[in-house]
Amino acid sequence: MQADRARLEQKIKESQQLLAATGKDVKSQLAQLSVLSERIRQQTELVEQLADEQKATEAEIARLGQELRELEAELQKRKERYANALSQSVHRGSFENKLLFLLSSDTFRQMYRRLRYLGEYSNFQVAQGREIQARQHELEEKRASLETLKTQQAELLARGQAEQRALDAQQTERKALVSRLQRQQATIKSELARQQSERDRLDKRIEQLINEQIRASQAKKAKGESASKSSAKGKAATGTATSSGGGFKMSADDVKLSGSFTSNKGRLPVPVQGNYMLVAHYGIRELGGMKNVKVNNPGVDLKCGQGTTARCIFDGEVSTVFEHPSRKTYGVLVRHGNYISVYCNLATISVRQGDKVKGGTTLGTIHTDPTGDTILQFQLRKDLQRLNPEEWIRF
Repeated sequence: MQADRARLEQKIKESQQLLAATGKDVKSQLAQLSVLSERIRQQTELVEQLADEQKATEAEIARLGQELRELEAELQKRKERYANALSQSVHRGSFENKLLFLLSSDTFRQMYRRLRYLGEYSNFQVAQGREIQARQHELEEKRASLETLKTQQAELLARGQAEQRALDAQQTERKALVSRLQRQQATIKSELARQQSERDRLDKRIEQLINEQIRASQAKKAKGESASKSSAKGKAATGTATSSGGGFKMSADDVKLSGSFTSNKGRLPVPVQGNYMLVAHYGIRELGGMKNVKVNNPGVDLKCGQGTTARCIFDGEVSTVFEHPSRKTYGVLVRHGNYISVYCNLATISVRQGDKVKGGTTLGTIHTDPTGDTILQFQLRKDLQRLNPEEWIRF
């Protein structure tokens, strides 16, 4: 839990660094709303995490308290038994001479048993004393642990209350921002329509490029089959290539790469190097706090610091480098068998079409627009099917 909390706190710290001052224009305010909404989501998660930690600490305090009570009761019984044993020992020492006790034996065998009894009884008393000391030490350790837990509980309670106040403040800030934006409905709709139109043009261009690659792979497969038609029957049975339905025609290496990509679902690295914030989620979603205002995103948007580079999420081949259809930025498509990872809004490119790349390879620098936003638009496809990157990437 503490590790999860540390991760959340680091995310919030990075988010705070990325939440720089924005302009008064609608585009900047919409961007601020997205960032603020993500901050609130992270802050809510942190508050819930602290609450879970506090519950776990309370349960541990209760368990340790019960153990402490049981140990105290057991120690008290041991002390009473030990006191009785000592009392009997002193009584024997006063009224019965040990030598007389031995010499009064009827037989040598009885004398031996009495001597052995005296030795064992003495050892038993020593062992009892040591056991009491060990239990006493254990009791003191548990009391110290209990006090430490109670201190942690108080700290967690105070921290939780502080984070809840921070969350309330952020929600108030978002409410005020939404209120300002709602007074500019016409401008908002115009800006969102422009952004959606730009996304749609980009999405259409990406689909066109993937379609071209699929047709090229199918043509290459058909050409290879035609050239080896005389021995096709024998070779077809070996499974040297396979089809992915209406998608890519894959070689044996492609099939292996696709399987490896699939097995890493949920563990793939973030496609940027350094601090980032997920400001636009996949699919149709309501724009943070604004009723009846929805956006449709075919991928995810990651807000980064100026100069941040995009990196490849998995081994593959750069299948296409293209220019954005409506602005002077670039996109890169990397093929991983029949999976395609898409990196858009790059200012510079570090790879070329046909390059073999590894996971973590730098693909280019992310573009920073005039308002100061540095945002990577990332998509993930299987053939032409859109995938939700949040299910695949370890954000």
